[in-house]
Amino acid sequence: LLTLVFLSGAFVAASAAELKVMTVGLVGGSFRTLAQAWSRETGNPVTLVIPPSALDQVLAAMKTRDADAVLLPMDDLRREAGQFRPGTAHAIGRVLFGLGSKQNAPKPSIATEAAFKAALAGKSVLVNDPATSLNGRMAKAMFDDPGFETVTVRGIYSAAAALAKSDADYVVTVLPEEAGVSTLTLLGEVPPTLGLNIDFDGGVTARAANPELAAQFLAYLRSAT
Repeated sequence: LLTLVFLSGAFVAASAAELKVMTVGLVGGSFRTLAQAWSRETGNPVTLVIPPSALDQVLAAMKTRDADAVLLPMDDLRREAGQFRPGTAHAIGRVLFGLGSKQNAPKPSIATEAAFKAALAGKSVLVNDPATSLNGRMAKAMFDDPGFETVTVRGIYSAAAALAKSDADYVVTVLPEEAGVSTLTLLGEVPPTLGLNIDFDGGVTARAANPELAAQFLAYLRSAT
């Protein structure tokens, strides 16, 4: 399951050189797969300056560590526009949210917004701690909207992994996180009408040692399907 949906664009071949990249962890394994494929196709190794990390860790690292390209949630990249070369920021993809349950639990239909709300009525749901997690804050904001009044929402670190040992019924978090937890059953995506997704941009940093290569790599990500 490719949980990061990449958008269309053009790919231009690059000359061999090391490319240094930072990205938030929300992009999941699909980013690593595409980076490895690009390295094989072009001979340009992609080096992650830090492992895919929480947003605040990436923002902090950007101030002290050099990178050629950085992937951030769209709004955050725009707020950090001064750290990027003008005109180099482009939409890369979208990360979706899902509803997960414990293994062998009932599997209600959640295909529509009405069905999703009905399935969660009177239930308890884990989300990532809103104090430290962007996707946790977004999930909590969704549950504050009308139609979820009977749902008990609890914020916790690494919610997907925590569900198995919790008395909660479900977890709502990004699909890349849920896909990596073997004790979790993915029931489906959160209905798109609820607007729960994270759009990502990528940009070439102002301190990039290989700005042209970075632009080509980002174009490759946009071209991937």
